[in-house]
Amino acid sequence: MGFHLNIDVTYRVADRQLPTIESEYNRLWQYASVLTRAGLPVDKWYPAADTEEASLLTPAFDAHGPTSAAIAMAKNFPLSNGTSVRSLGVWNGLEGDGGAAFSDSQSIDSVCSVTFQMKGIVGFQHSTLVTEVVSEAARIWSASSVQVGPFKYFSQQQLFEKRPGAGWMLYLPRILTVQQLPEARELIPVMDGMRQIGTLIVSVVDEPFSSSKPEHVKIANDIEKRLVNQDLLPLFTEL
Repeated sequence: MGFHLNIDVTYRVADRQLPTIESEYNRLWQYASVLTRAGLPVDKWYPAADTEEASLLTPAFDAHGPTSAAIAMAKNFPLSNGTSVRSLGVWNGLEGDGGAAFSDSQSIDSVCSVTFQMKGIVGFQHSTLVTEVVSEAARIWSASSVQVGPFKYFSQQQLFEKRPGAGWMLYLPRILTVQQLPEARELIPVMDGMRQIGTLIVSVVDEPFSSSKPEHVKIANDIEKRLVNQDLLPLFTEL
């Protein structure tokens, strides 16, 4: 079975209207540029379309930013609920091993989310690369949380279903110390320039997190328990 990984970012829209498609697509392009570190070329992402063939005709990004064709396609997709909900997504044209996709679902009145999913991409088995990608995502979207790990952990194994799960890694926009969280294998400060904007909590450092390894699940559960006991793990509705 191939190696699977999900990276789920939450954030809020600051204004009472959605950002422009151009500005949001630019953030997706920034993220795609970061993902080149995992061997995913920036010009090999394709926008959502009615058919797979139509999608693969139009690169979503080039070296300079989103393509005008991809932005035009996004503008042709109707918004849900009038003007209050929007979803933008891209994929790398591959199913199965080597496949990857990420999408951004925005809403004015609730938590917004960016979800990245991949299968069988070797670079993402290395915690150093994953911490880089997650830290950049936290900066790009001013994230209120980022949870990292296999889908099975978040759907079946985390302790608190209404809160973010620790999984392999968990970013929170607060400064955390070893004294607060001794169960963490690593606490990585996430910086924006000279300012620390949050902490990335890592549960496993010497191998990829596996939902089929009880010792991995136990560490992540212990981290969640410790955070909740100190009122440091918010509900999704509070993000």
